[in-house]
Amino acid sequence: MKEFEDIPVRRSELRRRRLAILAVVVLLLSAVAVPQAFKNKHHHYPFFPTATKPVPMIELRGMTLQLHSYWEGIPFEQYVKEIAQSGANTICLSIAAYQENCSSSSLFIEYRKVPSLHRLEKLIRLAHKLGLRVVLMPIVLLEDPGPGEWRGKIVPLKPEHWWEDYENYILFYAQLAQQTKVEVLIIGSELVSLEDQTQHWRTLIRKVRNVYKGKLSYSASWDHYEQIEWWKDLDIIGMTVYYDLVGDKKPTLKVLMEAWKPIKERILEWQRKIGKPIMFTEVGWPNQVGCAKEPWNYYINPDKPDPIGQANCFEAFFRTWHNVPEVAGILIWEWRNHPKQTGGPNDTSYVPIGKPAMKVIQRYFSAGKKNRTATTKRTTLTLSKIN
Repeated sequence: MKEFEDIPVRRSELRRRRLAILAVVVLLLSAVAVPQAFKNKHHHYPFFPTATKPVPMIELRGMTLQLHSYWEGIPFEQYVKEIAQSGANTICLSIAAYQENCSSSSLFIEYRKVPSLHRLEKLIRLAHKLGLRVVLMPIVLLEDPGPGEWRGKIVPLKPEHWWEDYENYILFYAQLAQQTKVEVLIIGSELVSLEDQTQHWRTLIRKVRNVYKGKLSYSASWDHYEQIEWWKDLDIIGMTVYYDLVGDKKPTLKVLMEAWKPIKERILEWQRKIGKPIMFTEVGWPNQVGCAKEPWNYYINPDKPDPIGQANCFEAFFRTWHNVPEVAGILIWEWRNHPKQTGGPNDTSYVPIGKPAMKVIQRYFSAGKKNRTATTKRTTLTLSKIN
């Protein structure tokens, strides 16, 4: 959020070797070897069945868990269990690769900031065991950003170098996603300045489909989804929802509901042209005064909690999008990911635990469960391809 290749010993081969060595280092530090099937690009896994009808409303009701550390002391397993008990039927696992700043041309995996492959695989299998579907979302973060920089402004000095790294980063996790039968893989998030490079994205999508047989999506920014020309190469339209819903008005529920009407109309009119189901990939408001105006800004008023305002934002969102058949999924940003995040009405983060917002989320997630009892079985996941 707001927050490795193949030419004989030439530059790309050297880069391949460097990144391969990096991956080995990560594995050694985690004291785990990659399973043989993960290494074998030609290993075949069962295809997920394809539905014959359009996706029912809110097929995926999910919570996002950021996996931001290698440290075994962070109880990610506990958080997966909590999500399974929250009313959700889906978990989105977010992991990151880093680059120094927006002009950098190299990506790297910082082993201290990702779980070991062994642990990640175990987390996915645990989620499946608990009846959750899994969405895997690899993102890019900046390690030392300049003023105003974030991943939506990435313009690498050597674009071809950057794309080599990015392709191999996504393919690395695509193989893991296939190995562990992840239901949906998000191939990028909010890379606004790079979204016009259509051929690179289509090449990446083709390569990913060679190794991963689940559903593919991309998480676009709420203000930049219409400009993307390669949506039809994917299965699901992904987008965030960090809209200004109030302007200069007070954030009453009535005001929020009215604000959603033209937004909903525009999204659905555009969606009919693309013909793909929508997944809202980041649905969240920090528990802060002003969250309805700048929901992406979790520093807007970090000392001024507004639990009712946060709850009203969720209420207006669900009233607007509940029972809309074009919506294939909703992913709430975010679940707690560190022992210090205890939740509660005075916690000004996005985490809904212990706040009125959680009751709103659970009410609508439960309503979806009652209406679509068959969709709670993980093995029945069949997000339709609407051509």
